[in-house]
Amino acid sequence: MLTNISKYMMTKSFKKTKYQFTTIPSLSFSKDVGIYIHVPFCYSKCSFCPFYKELYSAELKDQYINALVKEISSAPLEGNSKWIYFGGGTPNTLTLEDFTRIINALKSKIEITNMGIELLPSLVTQEYLKGLVSLGFTKISIGIETFSKKTHQKTGRKSAGYNHILEIITYAKSIGLSVAVDLMVGLPEQTAYVFATDITKIIQIKPDQITIYPFMIIRGVKATPSCSTKEQFISIETAALKLHEAGYSRKSVWIFVLPNTTTNDVYDSSKDELVNDYYGFGPASFSTSHQWKVVKPELSVWLKNIHNNESFSFIAPKKKSTDDWRKFANRIYDLKLDNSYHFPFYIRLFDFLIKTAGYYRNGYLSKKGRYFSHEITKAVVESLPFPVQNPDCVENHEDYLVYKRSIHDL
Repeated sequence: MLTNISKYMMTKSFKKTKYQFTTIPSLSFSKDVGIYIHVPFCYSKCSFCPFYKELYSAELKDQYINALVKEISSAPLEGNSKWIYFGGGTPNTLTLEDFTRIINALKSKIEITNMGIELLPSLVTQEYLKGLVSLGFTKISIGIETFSKKTHQKTGRKSAGYNHILEIITYAKSIGLSVAVDLMVGLPEQTAYVFATDITKIIQIKPDQITIYPFMIIRGVKATPSCSTKEQFISIETAALKLHEAGYSRKSVWIFVLPNTTTNDVYDSSKDELVNDYYGFGPASFSTSHQWKVVKPELSVWLKNIHNNESFSFIAPKKKSTDDWRKFANRIYDLKLDNSYHFPFYIRLFDFLIKTAGYYRNGYLSKKGRYFSHEITKAVVESLPFPVQNPDCVENHEDYLVYKRSIHDL
C-alpha cells in the first residue's frame, strides 16, 4: 500500500512538469559541472530503448559533428568538468577522428577529467578502445543487455557474442579503462533461467561494475516485457546473492561494483541525471541549471538552431516539490537513510511511516525496503517527462510543429 501511494505521489508531481518550446534563458553553471553529450545515431532501433535516436547516415553524422563543435564552442562553460559522458543512441557510430574534434572543442572551454562513453559491443574493436584511451577516456559502459541471441533477435539488436565481449572487456581493463556493463531483466523471450545464465556469464568476465536494469515501460518502447515488475525484482535479488559471492558489493538497488572501483569510476545515470546540475549538448540532450530544465529539440530542429545561431528548446522551471521527491527517491535508490537534506513535513511524515512499516533496519533498507526502492525508482524513471517523445508535456507543442514544418519547407 505504501509503495502504491509513493508511486502515485511522485508520478503526480512529475506529471505537473510542463515545458514551453521557446528560446533558452540565460543559464549559469558552477565551475565544476557535469557534461552530457547525446549521440543520436543507431544502425538499427532496438524495440526496448526509450531514448531519442535516428538511423545513421554519413551525411547526417558530418552535419551533427560540425554543429556539435559549434554548440560547445559557444557554451558558457569554464573551470573543471565534474564528469563528461557520451550517451546515445550509439556513440561508437562516431569515429576516433570525430571524437578528436569534439574533445578539442571541450578542451578549449574546460579542464577534462573523468570522461566516459557508452558503447555497443558488436562495434567495438581493440584498436577503437586504444584510441579512446589516447583521447583521455577513463571508463566505458557496454550495453550487453543479455547474452541470449534469441532475445536480441526479438528486440532488433545485433548480438555480439560471449567470446567477443570477454575479449573487449579483458583488453579494456588491461589498458586502464574502468568497465561497466548494463544487463536487463524482463526483455522479450528472456526467462528467469536466461537471465540467471546472463549473470553466470558476466561473473566469469568480471567487469568493474554491473548494472541490472528492469524493463522500463516508457513512451516509445515497442517491446513487451516477459515478466512482471515483481518478478524482475526477484531475479535481481537472486542475482545480488550470486554477485556478492563473486566479490561484488551493492552500490544501489540496481548497481554492483568490485571493491577496487572508485566513486569516480561508477557511472550511474539513474542518480547523476536526477540530482545534479549538468550541461547537455546535442539533440534531445537534457540540461539542468538552478531554476531551469532544458531539453534540446530533435536532430533536424537542433541542426537548424545551430546553423541560425538560435536556441529554441523545451524549457521548464524547476519546482521545489519535484526536486524534494527526486531527492527522496534518490535516497531510497541508494538503499540507505540519509538525513542530510531537510525534507518538507509531508515527506518527513511519509518517511516515518515507511520506517514504522519495517522498510529500514539500522539505517539501511530491508528486503521489503529494497522492493520498495525497486518499484519507486522504476516509477520515477518511467514517469519523467521527455518532451521530444511526449507532446503531452509541452504546453505549446503546436508551435514546435509549426517551427519544425518551416524547416522541412525550406
